Amino acid sequence: MSLLSATKLADVPLFAGLGEAERSELADAFVPRHFADGEAILIQNQRAEGLFLIAEGCVDIGKRLPGGGLALLAKIGAGEVIGDMALVGRDLKRSAMGVARGPVSTWYLPADQFRAALSQLRPASLQLQTELGRLVAGRVVAKASDIAGLLTEGPDAFTPRPQRALAPIIEGAFTPEPFLAKLPCCAAMTAAQRLAFWNAGERIEAPADTDLALVGAAPDTVWLVVRGAVRSALPHGDGIYQLTVTGPGQLVGIAAMLLEVPHDRLLRTSEQATLLAFDRATFAEIMDTGDALSRELGASVNADLVTALDALDQVEARILAMRRGHAVAA
Repeated sequence: MSLLSATKLADVPLFAGLGEAERSELADAFVPRHFADGEAILIQNQRAEGLFLIAEGCVDIGKRLPGGGLALLAKIGAGEVIGDMALVGRDLKRSAMGVARGPVSTWYLPADQFRAALSQLRPASLQLQTELGRLVAGRVVAKASDIAGLLTEGPDAFTPRPQRALAPIIEGAFTPEPFLAKLPCCAAMTAAQRLAFWNAGERIEAPADTDLALVGAAPDTVWLVVRGAVRSALPHGDGIYQLTVTGPGQLVGIAAMLLEVPHDRLLRTSEQATLLAFDRATFAEIMDTGDALSRELGASVNADLVTALDALDQVEARILAMRRGHAVAA
């Protein structure tokens, strides 16, 4: 197997957006790994420790079935990547199996090495973190579209959630630092970085059932939930069908902004909420500066996207189970 080059990485969608210098730097971090026919490359529910770029051979991707066997989801060949979610965050579990069908040669990028480069603010790792965010955002949007299709096919099987009309709660004085220091997205920031982050956004006090974004709206704003919660939902019947609930320390509206596509879901506060709103230009400036603040924010963006994707997977599974007549807890 020949050495991995920047030119080869340019043909892989995940790395195509990187510059030549960044691809060269990243190529040096890959190490060769070989697998025999039938050997597991990815093991479902095992800690995700790195990604694989397939050099030669074919890999079956699937889910384990109760009692044994594999439900085939996809066949992956040369030039494709598997296990990419390992670079998004620590302690993530593999969501599927990857089994070699015949001899398979791969290039392996350890997640710990990627994170070490990220901690040093290496350009390649920062750009790859951004590309990973767009990749996961695309999966979030695709999953929401799948769920919308399921709701359209069986509208009588689901109960819409009506919009309430709760009066706003009047809050007293609010000091951001004690809250920000406890939020997952800000915990690793220094006090100075948290203050800079807070000052870059616009604080909004929103009563329950405030619509932040409607389906089809332009992705001009990202919101950080500081207190309270925001639900994402799809219009359904005379109300909405709830998909996810985002709590303190998480970002909402991020997938649409990263992909520069209209909002595919309704975003509505589910209770009194304190939000920090960032317009597109401000958020892009923070993400693209290449400093420690952009690194921490990028990591939070990707982690929140993974959380959203996991939640949508559960919603889809629940709908499918209801269709098949299985009892599912609300």
